[in-house]
Amino acid sequence: MTFRRAGGRLRPRAVAAVALSLLLTAACTAGADDGAPADPESPAAESEPEPEPEETGGGGPGADGAYDFVLDPAKAPATAAEAAGLVDRVAPAPENFGPGYVVRDPAEDDPGEWAVLGEDCVWRRAPVPDGVLASLTRYTELPAADGRGAVQAAMVITVHRDVRGAQWEMARTIEDAQRCPEQQLRQNEWVRGLTSMGQERGTLGNRTTEDALQEFGEFYPDAAGPYPYHWFRIRIGPVTVAFSAKGGAGRTQEEVTEGPLNALVDTTTRLEAELGAEEAATGGGEDDA
Repeated sequence: MTFRRAGGRLRPRAVAAVALSLLLTAACTAGADDGAPADPESPAAESEPEPEPEETGGGGPGADGAYDFVLDPAKAPATAAEAAGLVDRVAPAPENFGPGYVVRDPAEDDPGEWAVLGEDCVWRRAPVPDGVLASLTRYTELPAADGRGAVQAAMVITVHRDVRGAQWEMARTIEDAQRCPEQQLRQNEWVRGLTSMGQERGTLGNRTTEDALQEFGEFYPDAAGPYPYHWFRIRIGPVTVAFSAKGGAGRTQEEVTEGPLNALVDTTTRLEAELGAEEAATGGGEDDA
């Protein structure tokens, strides 16, 4: 796999390495290869009860010194307008996914809405709750070519009012997969056999994000499939970033994952540049040249 980089405070090799490590670990564990209801590109609870996890202001240096991001609370969005501006600045364009990716129609969703998994295991879009300031989804695809189907991808950036809200979103997502191993994405799209994997900082290869979650499953559009399905979310302070990727006929798991993972790395580095404390942004570190 190849990984691209964006401007700002950069640790592209570290982020790419952990992303690949998380992917390989989850793939081996899961044994996975491979007005209508909305894609689960922004998995969410139907409500946001008071979360359990302890709030933290940012990652900070870990025991092994691998993750040095420190959140600057003054840079965290405090209003819906500030959050919408942040997600617009850091959200990826098709070229961030890789060569050949183009805009899907629609190109993005209303930042005042997100996708909610109902009790019936069907995804629908709904207004964001009070604890969420903005949630932007951008859609891209790698068109069908050379006898292989399209890869449909989306990137979601969700800004919570505080770190606790983002932690709760991460925790609830695993419950969704356990509750609904088969989910309806859109009117004629389903994902089945979902396997979820949570990877907190310092566990299962996760050394450069505060939290990470992955899901693998089989994608069934209409009467076709199964094709590879991959969903991956990370958390940085009060912000979560996630991609979903749906394969087509003849596409491998690596083809389905590579482009969205490129875009996730780009988005993460821009987000850290926007929200990081100055001492972390300007302090010593590995040479990224």
